[in-house]
Amino acid sequence: MISGHDPRDETSTEAPSEDYVDDLESDVGHLRIGVPKEFFGEGTDEKIAKVVWNGIEQLKKRGASYCELSLPTLKYALATYYLIAMAEASSNLARYDGLRYGYSDKSPAEDWNRLFSRNRLVGFGPEVRRRIILGTYALSAGYYDRYYLKAFKSEP
Repeated sequence: MISGHDPRDETSTEAPSEDYVDDLESDVGHLRIGVPKEFFGEGTDEKIAKVVWNGIEQLKKRGASYCELSLPTLKYALATYYLIAMAEASSNLARYDGLRYGYSDKSPAEDWNRLFSRNRLVGFGPEVRRRIILGTYALSAGYYDRYYLKAFKSEP
């Protein structure tokens, strides 16, 4: 099941899961499905496209309608996601300094900077460190407006 509470995920909801199978037989005549053209462009697996269109046709037979539409800014979605995700990782993990939160290297350190650096080196893997560095850069003075805020705008 992919809904409801997962005891191994502290971010999952405590709300009871819904039975989505019951909805498979409900009336869908009120549904209007938007199908972005960009979802079926270069690189789309033909098998996947066929399954999606088959599903749309099944819903259409049951009364739903669909229209093709365009999402011209979709080409920026991945870059926008990475920029925002890196900035959020940097911001959220800033407090994991090994002193108050996170991994703490217990070996003696000459100064706070070395201890902090060692905690980050050992406590975070290479991908997490890369994300923190990129996010810190995107949030730094001179680049915050240029990158991070621009990622939230609806127009490129």
